[in-house]
Amino acid sequence: MPSRGQIERREAQHTGLLLEHSFLFRIPPRLAWTIVIALLCAVAFVEYLLPGEIWFGPVYLAVIALAAWSLSARTAIAIGLTVLLVKLLTGTLPFYPNGSEVAVANLAVRVLGITIVVVFIGMARKSCEREWRFARTDALTGALNRQAFFELVESGRCQGGWSALIYADLDGLKKVNDEEGHGQGDRSLTTFAEIVRKTIRKGDVFARMGGDEFVIFMKLRDAEAGQVVARRLHRTINAGAPEAARRLTCSLGVLLLPDGSREIDTELRAADAIMYEAKKSRAGVLVATLGERDGEKVLSPPVPVFDAPERESAVRKADRTEPPTGDEPSVPEATVAA
Repeated sequence: MPSRGQIERREAQHTGLLLEHSFLFRIPPRLAWTIVIALLCAVAFVEYLLPGEIWFGPVYLAVIALAAWSLSARTAIAIGLTVLLVKLLTGTLPFYPNGSEVAVANLAVRVLGITIVVVFIGMARKSCEREWRFARTDALTGALNRQAFFELVESGRCQGGWSALIYADLDGLKKVNDEEGHGQGDRSLTTFAEIVRKTIRKGDVFARMGGDEFVIFMKLRDAEAGQVVARRLHRTINAGAPEAARRLTCSLGVLLLPDGSREIDTELRAADAIMYEAKKSRAGVLVATLGERDGEKVLSPPVPVFDAPERESAVRKADRTEPPTGDEPSVPEATVAA
C-alpha cells in the first residue's frame, strides 16, 4: 500500500497542463511593471538629452498603451496621469501649437485622448481573451474542444513519465434525445461533464471530441495510479441509479502510456478501440498499456478493473471527491488487437 508520503509526492509532482496564449497574453504582472517602468525611464532620459522642441507625447502614449494591454486600463490611466503631472510640475510639458494661452484645454484634450486609447485597448484585450476561450471550449459542457485538446497534447508538455488517455462514450444518449428531447440530452451531457470535473484534478485535460464522446488526459506517478484512477472514474460516473438522477452511464477505455503522449492520433485510436470493447462486453471500463517491442507499438490485452481495497483506501484521501457507492461487478477479460 502506498504511504502517505508517496501520495503527497504524487500531488506535488503534478503540474497542470494548460493552454498557453501568445507571449503578449501571458506577460506576468511583475515583468510587465518592470518593462513599463524601464521604458518610461528610458524615454524620459532620451527626452532630457534631446532639444525640448522634439515632442515625445506619442512615445509616452505607446508605453501607456502597453501598460493597458499587459496590466489593466485603470493602471494605464493612472500611469498616464502621473506622467502628465510630473511633466507639468517640472515644466517640461510643452503646450503647442498655441502656447500657454489654452493650457487647460490642451491638458484636458490630452487626458481625454489617453483615456480613449487606454479604454479601447482594454476592450480589445478582453475581446481577444473571450474569443480565444470560445475557440477552444465546448459551449455546452465547458470542456475543452477537439482543437484545444490536440493543441495542448501536441505541444510537447504531455511527454515524459506515466500518463493516462481515457476515452469515454456516453451510453444511451441517442435514446434520451429521441424519447425525452434534445433538451434533456443536453442536460445529461452537462451533468456528466460536471461529475468528471469534480472527479479529476484541476490540471487534468478534459475535452469533448464531439457528440457523446469525451477524452481525459492526465499525468500519473505510475501504472498502479492509472488503475486507481480508472476504478475511481468508473465508480463515480457509473454507480448509483442514473435514471432517477437523470444521469447517463458511460463506457471507458483507459490507455496507460509509460512515456507520455507521442503519437496522439495512434493513441486515440487505441483508446477508442478499448472503449468500444468495454461497451461491447458491458465491462464499463477496460485498461490497457501501450508499450514497445522490437521497435513496434504493442498494446497489452485490455483488462477490467477489479476492486483492490488496500490500494483504493491509500489514494482516496488525496484524489476522491465522493465516497464509493458500491462494489464494481466482476466481468470476463476482454482483448483488443494491437
